Amino acid sequence: DITVMPPHVDESVLPGEKPRQYVERIVSQKMDSVISLKSPDDNRPAVTADTIVTVDDSILGKPESLDDAVDMLLRLSGREHRVMTGLCMTLGGSRKITGVEQSRVYFKKILEPQVRAYLAAVEYRDKAGSYAIQDHGDMIVHHFEGSLSNIIGFPLRLFFSMLSSAGALSLLYSGDIS
Repeated sequence: DITVMPPHVDESVLPGEKPRQYVERIVSQKMDSVISLKSPDDNRPAVTADTIVTVDDSILGKPESLDDAVDMLLRLSGREHRVMTGLCMTLGGSRKITGVEQSRVYFKKILEPQVRAYLAAVEYRDKAGSYAIQDHGDMIVHHFEGSLSNIIGFPLRLFFSMLSSAGALSLLYSGDIS
């Protein structure tokens, strides 16, 4: 059985914080929050994740408004940017394992009418960078390099690599971890 436990974390960027440092800190703090919400006898594995879009070493979060979303997508127009997803997991107890996956996304050159048409076709409000590659991404994305599952928001390659390095991959296949 899977239980969703929304963590309580201030996701503000700290002054001078680099994107990778930010995503590592946030997933670790989310895990601390999840651990504090679990009962002391709950030894089930837990996973937290956070995905960010970064361009020019700055972080594009979720848009605050339609105008903010338009501005973000115009900023990405015709450019390369990075998508980073951090994962933090525990396999029971409080020992945390953290990793980060990074992919590159190259946007088409898009103008404001195209941006507004894209935003009208998708749910952008809860998306870092105001877009979802899996949701009409062909309207704005030229191509990408790296993990598609990372760009979507849960890097499967990183997840299985972390499980393997923790010696837990065999438990997953045996059914002891779900």
